Amino acid sequence: MKQKIIIRASLVLGLLMIIAVPAGAQGKNNADDVTMELIGQVINPSATSSIQVGYLSYVNGLESQVFTGTPNNETSALLTFYSDTVTSRVINNGSIRTINREGTFTIYWDSAPNGNFSDPNTFRDGVPVLTANLRHQVIVDTVTSSFTATFVLTVTSADQFQIGSEYVRLGRIGQKLRLTFIGHLNSPSPPSGYISGMVIGG
Repeated sequence: MKQKIIIRASLVLGLLMIIAVPAGAQGKNNADDVTMELIGQVINPSATSSIQVGYLSYVNGLESQVFTGTPNNETSALLTFYSDTVTSRVINNGSIRTINREGTFTIYWDSAPNGNFSDPNTFRDGVPVLTANLRHQVIVDTVTSSFTATFVLTVTSADQFQIGSEYVRLGRIGQKLRLTFIGHLNSPSPPSGYISGMVIGG
């Protein structure tokens, strides 16, 4: 009898432990999971500087909570990004141009979304929740005007914030995130280009 009571108590304790797991735990990522998806535009103020701005259209574990409503675009996005870079090198190889840049990358939490690509500063008027140093390589096909850009982000700060019922932190200090954009140059500018991409892992 005593053994049955112990077994039953163990089962109840196990069930309580399962129920106690927070819903946010579903957002943990494996090395090959998509962590974030981003949509934006590129503005090149000069031959040696470039900014990339836009919004997060998906965060693993949050799904529909990243927009305040429809349409799902910059005007309703709760998480935005602003990247400020300086060109360190350009190498031309036939129709392929390789551009290296360094700078900073910041994700903002904006409880009152007002993203407007005509005003890049609207993508950095929220509260910074993740900042990172970056180095990126852009590979441009000068015939088709398409390009890929690979960012290596080294997180320098990551603050917890609340989105819906979840408390979220998008990274940790010292963590490296790899962000890849696919894009197309635009002429005449602005913008200088259109981009969509994702972070995998992290």
